[in-house]
Amino acid sequence: MRPILAIAALTLLAPVSAAQAPAAPAFRGLTLDAALAYARRENPDLALAASSLDSARAERSIAGAFPNPILTATPNTPYQYGATLDLDIGPQRTSRTRAAGLGVSAAGLDARDSERQVAVAVARAFYDALLADTLAFVMRERRAVLRQVLAADSARLRAGDIAVQGIYRSQGELARAEADEARAEVAARAALLALQSVIGLPDPDTTFAISGDLNFAPLAEDADSVLVALAMSRRPDLAATGERVAQSHAQGSYASALVVPIPQVSYVRQFTGPFESGRYFSFGVAIEAPVLNTYSGQQERATAGLRAAEAVRRRSVTRVRAEVIAAAADFRTERALVRRFEGGLVAMSDSAADGARYAYGRGAISLLEVLDAVRAQQDVRVDYFTALHDYWVSGFVLRAAVGADVLATSIR
Repeated sequence: MRPILAIAALTLLAPVSAAQAPAAPAFRGLTLDAALAYARRENPDLALAASSLDSARAERSIAGAFPNPILTATPNTPYQYGATLDLDIGPQRTSRTRAAGLGVSAAGLDARDSERQVAVAVARAFYDALLADTLAFVMRERRAVLRQVLAADSARLRAGDIAVQGIYRSQGELARAEADEARAEVAARAALLALQSVIGLPDPDTTFAISGDLNFAPLAEDADSVLVALAMSRRPDLAATGERVAQSHAQGSYASALVVPIPQVSYVRQFTGPFESGRYFSFGVAIEAPVLNTYSGQQERATAGLRAAEAVRRRSVTRVRAEVIAAAADFRTERALVRRFEGGLVAMSDSAADGARYAYGRGAISLLEVLDAVRAQQDVRVDYFTALHDYWVSGFVLRAAVGADVLATSIR
């Protein structure tokens, strides 16, 4: 079960330090580490990436396979048997196998990049669910406070201190709080279902729960220039574009090597009579003459493929640089916002709400004032936990943008 924090009675609470922010409630269940581990096994995007890698390995095996011999039997006079074999050991084979090997390397980097993107998606969905759970807790807490206010008003009504109209407002606020709580619970369930979908859970599980909290912890990071340099050396998608440029070069070499024919050697055997040489066997050699087809189309296609690969590479460099700079700016903005809340905003709103409840219990302020204080407290808590969520998500995005482990303790 999720923990329910005790709600203070309508008495003056001990003051909270202005530098102290309340901890988010902790939930018990699936951790972020476990969610990522499950996604690595079951996420369909990673399964597709693995299939693409297997396909590239198969292409490498195809490119490296030697051609089968061609066996012939000629029913004639004399009856002949023959075998022909391509001597595929020249530049065509070298370029073809190199291109296929680079394709495997690029597919492996694509698989790593898919894992990077899935890790960010899982972390985001996990913290979305954690925030939804936390906000549902905040709504439950507000509903409990308003029930206490209504109970106090009911006691004052029975004592004749207020008229019956005096509790209508508190009843309306309680009904609104209960509706907000119900909507928050629905949102929390939807967020858990979304997380299950991201990690690849095949069937929705209504008992699914997560484990974590939204408490603040500082993350180390460097200047933009350092982060961009790290991304250029670590990002698997950027490395994949480099491998595909090299692969396009190899495919261009293969297209050029097509004009160098693969020689064929043949062996012919007959038993009913010898050849003119006096032997019952003979050898032959054949080569293709690239006269009618000079393979210019293949060379033009390879050149166009190289230009496209280089354009993708340049575009990827620009995109990665922009992603890192934008992610770093977003992270710093969210960190500054959280630190403002950590500096005492939440504690001050809590103290104001506690003081208003105490004063209302003593009849020193109106119901409207205490309800405004409770609502302001809720708004500050919602903004605070949302800022914590955005801070952690922006940290995950920044670490992924520079090619680091999403759950690393540092962005470096």
